[in-house]
Amino acid sequence: MIARLSLITIAAAAGLAAAAVSSAAQDSDYGVLHEAPGVELTYAYCAACHSEMLVAQQGLTRKHWDELLEWMVEEQGMAEIEEPDRSIVLDYLAENYNTDRPYFPRR
Repeated sequence: MIARLSLITIAAAAGLAAAAVSSAAQDSDYGVLHEAPGVELTYAYCAACHSEMLVAQQGLTRKHWDELLEWMVEEQGMAEIEEPDRSIVLDYLAENYNTDRPYFPRR
């Protein structure tokens, strides 16, 4: 019974956290993405196929972001991001969603 109550409490807390993130995302033109140079292009390219939350939850090096973009092109059918947009997006992701995860959504 206690374990079941704990699961219910955890589920309720997760629901509140998701609602807080959702509310914050409504206040921004870029959802949960951190507003910094490159956010507009990053949001345009990434949110065209999936939630920006998927981006914000990652913590990758620039190299791994680059490899992920290649994988999306090769395996998921994403159109190649041409220069200079590709460098702008990679710079934004590497700065704001790197292994330190400075803007991981923790609301």
